[in-house]
Amino acid sequence: MNFGFQIMLRGAGARPEGITAIAQKGEVLGFDVIAPNDHIVVPGGIESSYPYTDDGVWPGASVVECHEQLTALTYIAGKTEKIRILTSVMVVPYRAPVLTAKIIASADVLSGGRVTVGIGAGWMAEEIAAIGAPPFAERGQVTDEYIKIFKELWVSDNPSYEGKYARFSDLHFKPLPVQKPHPPIWVGGESKPALRRAARLGDGWYPASNNPNFRVATPEQLAGRLDVLRQVCDEESRDFRSLDIGYFYTDGVHASERRDEDGKRKIMTGTPADIAGDVAAFDKVGVGTMIFILQRPEVQETLDHMEWFGSEVLPLLK
Repeated sequence: MNFGFQIMLRGAGARPEGITAIAQKGEVLGFDVIAPNDHIVVPGGIESSYPYTDDGVWPGASVVECHEQLTALTYIAGKTEKIRILTSVMVVPYRAPVLTAKIIASADVLSGGRVTVGIGAGWMAEEIAAIGAPPFAERGQVTDEYIKIFKELWVSDNPSYEGKYARFSDLHFKPLPVQKPHPPIWVGGESKPALRRAARLGDGWYPASNNPNFRVATPEQLAGRLDVLRQVCDEESRDFRSLDIGYFYTDGVHASERRDEDGKRKIMTGTPADIAGDVAAFDKVGVGTMIFILQRPEVQETLDHMEWFGSEVLPLLK
């Protein structure tokens, strides 16, 4: 099992010294993956419902700052040597497909083949409109078409494509990515359409734990959703075993034990042995890579929390 952490490109991750310190600390501690998030602008007056909170309110709306994800990806690659960089997730409709494919290919080459492309269709209509992307209502179709374009450009010696949202032919797209056949594509999202997209077009599935409509916050809940994914793979004639299973645990990890309303210990809280046991349960249901939230408001707080996890918990997992 591999382990990683998300870096939010705001707050402690908003300045070059913060991004550098967090990325390099993760590498020194032995984490396998760093996962930057994706927003381009923060519209005022967001009416779109955020799918990962019970009230539909996006926590990032009050912060308003964000770096462009793929720019940050290449920056992180230049400041590290071996840690993989997972887009967590890249909102596919935000960026023109040929340019996006080129940026990712360049990042894969310049990082020595360390890019994993976590993808999603997006949830914020206001952001999609502000950046001039295709209509929000068509984001699923756009995402599927753009993924096909990425693969065509990354694999073909003579790429061409004729679709609803993009078309091209007679062009050279070199250098190709280092990873073959291409950087892995992990499909985010927990809904049935997301599972189908993973089965049809993905190299992996990358759910987040806290979607109220499809909550997978425990090993048992995740196992149930994996059973649905198996069924979808059967329907799509896809070998379920060929999919990587990543997992973004979004509820935080805490050294002090916390209790739920029934008085039971909340998972991912308590002693390092408790937390290692929780992780082992996710490993048992088939998770191959687990991403945690370790970031705190300030850089030093973040580094201290990473140090605790990396020195106390991670050795029990490796």
